[in-house]
This record gives sequence, structure tokens and C-alpha cells, in this order.
Amino acid sequence: MKPVSVFFILLILTIAHAQAATCLETATKSLPTNAELVNAYECSPEQADAKPVCFTVAKVAEGQYLYQTLEDSVVVNSATTKTIQIVGLHAKYSTANGDSKITSTFWPNASLLIIDHSARKNFFRGFELQKSFSYTCR
Repeated sequence: MKPVSVFFILLILTIAHAQAATCLETATKSLPTNAELVNAYECSPEQADAKPVCFTVAKVAEGQYLYQTLEDSVVVNSATTKTIQIVGLHAKYSTANGDSKITSTFWPNASLLIIDHSARKNFFRGFELQKSFSYTCR
């Protein structure tokens, strides 16, 4: 292998590593200016075809919280205290956009996040599950 090609490979790996933002950095950039980050969880997928995500909880006002799921530094799903369902030991929220819907369900005690992707098949039938990904979070 030529020295130039080894240098080129090392350069690419260094740039890729430098550009990879942590969950904390990504979460901080995605929050409104008045928000205070409470928790940020880095979540690794259990399926090979899923990307890592970041699950965050931020305080936006007294008694008001913002929950977000981020993938590749983009918010894919979010909810506030008024729109989230907290049932037992998990939090669940959905965001619908046209004919697609993403639902995030997070169990903090188990460090488990499940993201469901659904699509509207028919106006009267609602949304049908297309794929589901599970993540372990830390």
C-alpha cells in the first residue's frame, strides 16, 4: 500500500471522527433558547438497518418539559408535557406528518427506546405499523 493512500485513509477517519457530534452537543443545539437540558440519552440500535438516536428531556418553563428524539442531528419526533402520555413507567409520544407517523416510547428504568414508523394506508383505517426499531440507551 502506498504511503499516500494510507495517509488519505487516516485523514478521512480523522475528519469523520471530528464531525461526529455527541448526543449532548446535538441536544443542546436543537433546544429552544429558553430550555434547560435535563437528560440526554445516547441510544444504540439493536437492528443493523437503524441509525443511533438521541433521546432528550429539557425543561422549557416551570412544570413544562420538552421531549425529543433526534437522528443525525435532526429532530424526528418531539412532544411537550401537554402532549406526552406518561403511563406507568414509560413515556410515549407521536408526531404525524402527512401520511406518516413516528411514535417514540421510552422506558427510563430499562434504558429502552422503541421507535415505530407508521404510514396511513387509508383515511378511514388510520395508521399501520411499517417498521419498528429498538434501542438500548445510556
